[in-house]
Amino acid sequence: MTNLSLLLFENGLPDAPVILIEPHRNRGGVWRIKFSYDVDQPLSMSAEQASLLATDLYRIGEDELAGEIDSAVTSATRYGSM
Repeated sequence: MTNLSLLLFENGLPDAPVILIEPHRNRGGVWRIKFSYDVDQPLSMSAEQASLLATDLYRIGEDELAGEIDSAVTSATRYGSM
């Protein structure tokens, strides 16, 4: 069974409290999911990768974090279709 620390590491994220998870558009106009931390620079990933991460988080019982990611992915997808 995968634990939270390993899952975050595999997706290029630190095992630190996330302050904000939100959609953002990069310079190329592509919507991504940004993870903001109190002590580190924000990191981002594609909406597709974030969606897969959310699925894995639900699988290990991290429903709150998964829900925040799902919400950001839904918004990014909606903004991208406008």
